[in-house]
Amino acid sequence: MALDELKGPVVLDIPADPASMFIVRALVGTVSERIGFGREECGRLVLAVDEACTNVIRHAYKHRENERIILTFLINLDYFQVDIRDFGPAADPACFVSRELEDVRPGGLGIHFIKSAFDRTEYSVPEDGGMLLRLVKYRAKEETGQE
Repeated sequence: MALDELKGPVVLDIPADPASMFIVRALVGTVSERIGFGREECGRLVLAVDEACTNVIRHAYKHRENERIILTFLINLDYFQVDIRDFGPAADPACFVSRELEDVRPGGLGIHFIKSAFDRTEYSVPEDGGMLLRLVKYRAKEETGQE
């Protein structure tokens, strides 16, 4: 099936468990490669989505069992969009900060990876609670063969 034949979004509902992240990484890697992003770019997208989901597990759910993360993928030849939805307590996105890159130590760089991999990052609070993170990566026109 060609990507332009794909109708509607692809939805992945996973347990909020680090053990399920291999599914997310595999899907993001395969889809971003199929769209035509280069190997390095695919790696950055995989890392960013993995970091975003890990942040949900750690910060929104505080490692509580039996929670869910819903990822919705919009896939086409112009851009790749991933919506990451959790049902934890709403938080103020202005409080989401990455530590300084010069501060060399493990952890704390997830937001940096997310913002550097995707062209758009938008947080919102759905009416029924939780958080929604929308990540969008555009393809350059020369990559899509369009002008």
